[in-house]
Amino acid sequence: MTSSDILSAIFSAGLPLFLLTLVLVAWALHRDLLSGETVKELQGSIDALGKAQKDRKRRQQINPALGKWFRFGGGFYGLAALYTWLLIEWDDVVNFLVGLKDIVINLDPSALLGLVIDLVVESFLNFAWAIAWPAYWLSQSRNAWIMFFVGYAGYWLGIKAAQYAWQQGWVSAVIVRATGLIQRSD
Repeated sequence: MTSSDILSAIFSAGLPLFLLTLVLVAWALHRDLLSGETVKELQGSIDALGKAQKDRKRRQQINPALGKWFRFGGGFYGLAALYTWLLIEWDDVVNFLVGLKDIVINLDPSALLGLVIDLVVESFLNFAWAIAWPAYWLSQSRNAWIMFFVGYAGYWLGIKAAQYAWQQGWVSAVIVRATGLIQRSD
């Protein structure tokens, strides 16, 4: 294990999971979907919401990002799965757009059908890889264990930062300002 391995883990797992956790947990706190004064209480609230989302009778309408997180299982596992899914899907979206450019230039309708079929097949495979994110991380990194630990640290720090930002009133202030900016641009 070298310092470059740790730095790589920080930028490829720790920082993205920190930011994703911060945004999703802060948003869920703002929407009153989560509560808790400590990380343990907040984690318990995340687990309870995850269980409620799996129960069709108690399921709440939540935004798509939170819904995807809880469909992947909630908690650290679900967030790492969501991050992995976003990472893999990003590459596929870029490839799809490049493929569309080729179709428009060549005017080949059969290539469009092939591109759509590839996109559908890749979506199913990406979902499977996201659910099995530890296997994906192991296949992509020679130091996946460092990524696991750094990723969990990013997740934990993201919860802590979201909780602190919520308690200080920063989350509401940011959302009010963002809403004001969106309304001015309309």
